[in-house]
Amino acid sequence: MKTIQHYKSVLLLAMVFMLGGCTNFEDLADDPNRATSVPPSMLLTEVLRVMNNVDDEGPWSGAQRDNQFWAISFDYYGNQDYNWGSASLRYTTLSNVQAMEKEAGKLDSRNKYGALAKFFNAYFLDYMSKRMGDIPMSEALQAKNNNPITKPKYDTQKEVYTEVLRLLDAANDQITVAKAEIGTTAVQGDFLFKGDLDKWQRTINTFRLRVLISLSKKTGELDVASQFNKIISNPSKYPLMEGIKDNMTRYFSDETGNNYKINPGNYGFNRNRNIMGGTYLNILKQNNDPRIYKVADPASFYYKANDPLNLNAYIAANTGDEQGSMQVASDQGKLSYPNEKRYYSNYIGEAYILIGYSEQQFAIAEAINRGWINGDAAAYYNQGIKASMEFYGVAAADVTTFLNQSIVVYQGNNATGLEQILTQKYVAFFQNSERESYFNYRRTGIPKFDVGPANKNGGKIPTRWKYPQSEFETNSENVTAALKSQYGGTDDINAVMWLIK
Repeated sequence: MKTIQHYKSVLLLAMVFMLGGCTNFEDLADDPNRATSVPPSMLLTEVLRVMNNVDDEGPWSGAQRDNQFWAISFDYYGNQDYNWGSASLRYTTLSNVQAMEKEAGKLDSRNKYGALAKFFNAYFLDYMSKRMGDIPMSEALQAKNNNPITKPKYDTQKEVYTEVLRLLDAANDQITVAKAEIGTTAVQGDFLFKGDLDKWQRTINTFRLRVLISLSKKTGELDVASQFNKIISNPSKYPLMEGIKDNMTRYFSDETGNNYKINPGNYGFNRNRNIMGGTYLNILKQNNDPRIYKVADPASFYYKANDPLNLNAYIAANTGDEQGSMQVASDQGKLSYPNEKRYYSNYIGEAYILIGYSEQQFAIAEAINRGWINGDAAAYYNQGIKASMEFYGVAAADVTTFLNQSIVVYQGNNATGLEQILTQKYVAFFQNSERESYFNYRRTGIPKFDVGPANKNGGKIPTRWKYPQSEFETNSENVTAALKSQYGGTDDINAVMWLIK
């Protein structure tokens, strides 16, 4: 995927649009040695690169440790604590989105880029707000105007999500217009879907379901249930993903710079420090889940060749465990590692899902369980499980056996059924979708996350990240006011934001 490898050159061009705070764009046009425009396709590639920042949020990253999918035994490379710092702002990327839409306005095919711009605006506003709370929005990215705003006010989280939902609805409408104008003509610069507007439209609507489900505690304030129902009841206007073939997926390769996170080249460095996490692995064990044989290896100390499928040989470490004792157990072969054949046999690894069909089906099942829409929650629940099993290549007969277990059969539109949906959704998120499994836990408490002596946050799982220090240095008055209105004036990682109250 050479487009990712060459992102630095794209970024240099894109930076033209971020100079406006101190230099008028018109002034740049007088310099024959300086680029004054960037094709929207190149800006799109840069925006997608940020969205696919797998080193920060992707497979086998710290995000997946926060999700409690894995644990780390060697303190030189990471820790087990939940003493979080600040989150990242994405306004640099949003300025590139703004520039992409501006440049596309000069083209006949402007609607396809305009629709994607609305999606990206929604995506990154959601990215920032669900991590920190209130954020600058209505006055953001206006430093280049004739009346520049260099210290934007903070909009409330309710205002942010109202705008996110509006943008996603508008993106769906505009992409429909684009398809009528140009069909599904490739969008240049798109290394995720190769420019397929059908897949983009399905992704936009699936992402909207994700956002609506994340607002489950705010059904009375943002009319969440009716918006969810509007999408489900009108599939011709709001097409959704139809299978895992529609997943928004990042693929890796054996090209330098685009390798899977764990691979043969770093086997000796991290094989014995990445350990399967108990919150995740123990769910698989309890449910006799065939995915356990796909993602993990048995602990060598307990493995018996004459009983290779013995679940008792799969031993996880808990996220709250101290690293010293974990390392001792690891050295003794008493803990399970990621499946060597699946993850270490080559540099390509497995595809990484950002937004997927399985998540979509679980979201619909949850909406039915909660009474937002009519339908058969069991059918969507089973489809979500089957899609995850398909991703891992589980045999059809094993899938059927799994679904027929009494512990797995959907127990109805009640609290037990909801817990089943959320638990299987968590399992399907393994090493995918950034921190979505954490955000679902934060919203619902399911599954129960492990807390132990390595927590370093007073025995609590944090509920947010702090604002970046740069905001206190350049926009102090507004960030201070935002903290006062939300969290009593303290930038506390355990404070509760509007979204989850």
